[in-house]
Amino acid sequence: MILRKGRPYDPAWDAWQPRRRWPGVVASAIVVSGFLGAVAFHYTSKPTTAPSVIPPSSLGQLRMPYFPPVSPTSHDLQQVSGKKSTSGVQFNTTGKLMIWYFQCRCVANFGIIVHNSSGSVLDVPVNSVGRTVLAVPAYYAKSKLSVSVIADGEWTVSLVDPSNLHTQSLPFEFISAGQSVLGPFAGPNMEVAMGFLAGIGHHFTMSISDGSTATPTLVAFESQAFTRTLVKSKLPPRFFLIINGDGFWQVKVKK
Repeated sequence: MILRKGRPYDPAWDAWQPRRRWPGVVASAIVVSGFLGAVAFHYTSKPTTAPSVIPPSSLGQLRMPYFPPVSPTSHDLQQVSGKKSTSGVQFNTTGKLMIWYFQCRCVANFGIIVHNSSGSVLDVPVNSVGRTVLAVPAYYAKSKLSVSVIADGEWTVSLVDPSNLHTQSLPFEFISAGQSVLGPFAGPNMEVAMGFLAGIGHHFTMSISDGSTATPTLVAFESQAFTRTLVKSKLPPRFFLIINGDGFWQVKVKK
């Protein structure tokens, strides 16, 4: 036996065994390896391409705001054109849903001011700058209206009574931007696929109107790009879709 300098030898030292720590070390190594593997996969794996809201091939089908299929000689169409500002343009309303359709090759402001029979301002359905094509629902009591037009270019103002239009055949697809009144469609059920492509701060709304002057029922509101299929039941026997979007939108009415 070799005696070393320092403290005297104690036989109890041979009985002492250090605590085994290898199970904890191995478990920690496994956890760390898993974490590093996840990080490596995140930075090396290829990202999944997001589905297109509106396929690029469909953008070639983009249309102006929807103009109801009425004949230029139909009693359901009231239309006036001009090349400069004017006032006192007369239109008759039915007391049901009607559709304004505005067109102007303007450079500066284009505005429409609607007055009732007593001369009071009833509505300002459009106030824009530059070239304008716009479809707007009109909810007025049955009366005679007087319209003032503010324009510096060629303009056309149309007021359409859609109550005699034939029901749209399905499937019905329309791609546009801005506001349109689509229909009429037959109830009581509807399935519609919607897509909206826009930037920050833009919005999309879709409402259902029964063709009266009652406030339409809002069924969709989004403030960002989206795709969705909407299914509705217990709808009126005959209804219209009022759509307004700041960007490109697409609807496909299936049934």
